[in-house]
Amino acid sequence: MSLETIWEGLTLLLRVETLHIAYGTHEVLHGVSLMAQEREIVGIFGHNGAGKSTMLKGIFGLVPVKSGRVFFDNQDKTYWKPFMSSRHGIGFSLQEGNVFPNLTVLDNLRMSGRILKDDATAQIRINDIFDLFPVLAERKKKPARLLSGGERQMLAISLGLMTKPKLMLLDEPSFGLAPLIVGNLFQVIRNINSELGSSTLLVEQNVKEALKLTSRVYVMKEGRFVFEGSGQENERIMRAIWGV
Repeated sequence: MSLETIWEGLTLLLRVETLHIAYGTHEVLHGVSLMAQEREIVGIFGHNGAGKSTMLKGIFGLVPVKSGRVFFDNQDKTYWKPFMSSRHGIGFSLQEGNVFPNLTVLDNLRMSGRILKDDATAQIRINDIFDLFPVLAERKKKPARLLSGGERQMLAISLGLMTKPKLMLLDEPSFGLAPLIVGNLFQVIRNINSELGSSTLLVEQNVKEALKLTSRVYVMKEGRFVFEGSGQENERIMRAIWGV
């Protein structure tokens, strides 16, 4: 399937242009560029330390951009702070430190909902999330630290969904999960895309499962993209990641 076919009838939502990010004097990203269309799931693969998580943090505003531009929904958001990204329709689920462990499921969601205009809107979003994740509704009074790994990841993703984002940034959502749970989690990601209409940038080590979801893929090595193409190009993608 050609990229032209994949993009037909879709609208550009995110455009990253020659993004450079550094920690002190050490540059981690060396001019990466990517695009995401509305309602699209884009996979970002590569070895640990390649710069994938840093890129997501730069897009969201958690780390400063050294140079380059980030455009979202026809706005230049290069220097937005995280709260501005959230308010304008970007959700982010971090790989670690992604929930408040001593708060209940419900209080985690309420905390995330404080960025919304009013409590009534926050409650509507909470109800929507409980419809999407019935298991969280069942455990709404349980502290997050007592959730299973899969439930905790569902909660982490839900915190990002509280703003009803147009774009979700997911950083290694299957990390540390048992294989039986991973399939359910990826179905959740599919549901977010199909039922909520959110686009997704998916950073993931479980390439085999992620490729079942993604329409397009980028492969990163040492802070640069070495492959961009259709999610159907399995052989080329694997070769770009592992050099086989």
